Amino acid sequence: MLQKKLFYPLVIVFLLGFVGTRQAKAQTKNYLFQAAYLINFTQSIEWPAENKEFIVGVLGSQYTSRSISRTFAQRRSKLGGRKVTVRRFPSISQIKGCNILFVSANSTNNIRRVLRKIQGKATLIVTEKEGFIGKGSCINFVVKNRRMLYEINPSQINNFGLTITNKRLVSYAVNKSSIQNATE
Repeated sequence: MLQKKLFYPLVIVFLLGFVGTRQAKAQTKNYLFQAAYLINFTQSIEWPAENKEFIVGVLGSQYTSRSISRTFAQRRSKLGGRKVTVRRFPSISQIKGCNILFVSANSTNNIRRVLRKIQGKATLIVTEKEGFIGKGSCINFVVKNRRMLYEINPSQINNFGLTITNKRLVSYAVNKSSIQNATE
């Protein structure tokens, strides 16, 4: 009887641990795909040449930042001679001077504050939460049929003073939104 009482809770704990591990591995894979997409975005969008360093900011966990940083480092990414640096911003108040700002899903609750913080700056906002292409994001990652895809808002990209130089970036997107800036 005691064995049965212990057996079921142990099975549940084991299954929860297994599911949690699978979810963590899936999330790792997602961040690696997202980082590869970010590299491709840098080759299809033109930023004003402001300084010698290209900053990819990450608003979110250290884990997210490390995954993106590793991918950029493995590809030894340079943009037009500019060194690429990945910086993690633990809070919105610390965001400054980035060319791309990746806002992880757990940090999207304050997207309006993020938009106010970077207003007037040439920053590409990239999110990963359903529906955020209409809330001010320039590019939003979505998973459809277990595939990582992206939505794009070309007018929002232009609003931030950026230029799409490769039209395939728009044609490969799953949703080409022309929604105006959410802060207007």
